[in-house]
Amino acid sequence: RLSMSSSSSASKDKWPRDEQLVRWSVGDEARIRDKIDLWSKLQCKDEMKALAACMSDKTISVAWSCGEQRTVYTQCLKSYTSDKYLDMHKRESISKRLSQMKQAKELRKTI
Repeated sequence: RLSMSSSSSASKDKWPRDEQLVRWSVGDEARIRDKIDLWSKLQCKDEMKALAACMSDKTISVAWSCGEQRTVYTQCLKSYTSDKYLDMHKRESISKRLSQMKQAKELRKTI
């Protein structure tokens, strides 16, 4: 059965029955979180470039000189790693797995 984190907004909604048939492990959750981390960094690349530009010619003064850019970058990352996006990526992964399960079932019928 599909187990979702209690903090997830999707836990408040009922997932469709076919999505509930997919087994969901802690490893699956970790892979989705890793995927979201990479995806969020791609979404925030302009903010990351601005922070890197600020940091390029500084050492210790980065702590107070680039605070605004760091805040903008971390806020961007937080916005793309929210439960909303976690649920979106979970559903995408489950949809792919369901498709694979259906293909395997069709293949077994032909054998």
